[in-house]
Amino acid sequence: MGNQARKLRKLFAAPGVIRLIGAHNALGAALGERCGFEGIWSSGFEISTSHAVPDARILTMSDFLAAGQAMVDAVSVPVVTDCDTGYGGLLNVRHAVRGYERAGAAAIQLEDQEFPKKCGHTPGRRVVSADDMVRKIAVAAEARTSPDFLIIARTD
Repeated sequence: MGNQARKLRKLFAAPGVIRLIGAHNALGAALGERCGFEGIWSSGFEISTSHAVPDARILTMSDFLAAGQAMVDAVSVPVVTDCDTGYGGLLNVRHAVRGYERAGAAAIQLEDQEFPKKCGHTPGRRVVSADDMVRKIAVAAEARTSPDFLIIARTD
């Protein structure tokens, strides 16, 4: 555990652009690695649409975690997992961090939308306060067992 996270940290420390490709399953991740991408983005949008549902938190954390785990198992490059809002409140964020870190992901990405989230392209998205987002990031950072595991914050 932590090997992918260390690889991702090295990529961030190097000059230049990091090229990640979005994927929705292990095959897509493996093809991305074979095409020379430095990492995989386990995309919530792609995973949702591969199940023919909107990117509106219809699938569960278990669905997204299983897809991310399959991608981690299929590649040797870092996998960044899209965890949307963290699947609910602060306890959910903590649970998500621990699950994705155990699965071998290099990082999670959390966004500042209210739960349940809407697709980032949908009008009328509402975001949480900056204080609430800071608390979410702090809980995520405290929940990880390795300082190499990255928490990526995104704003809408």
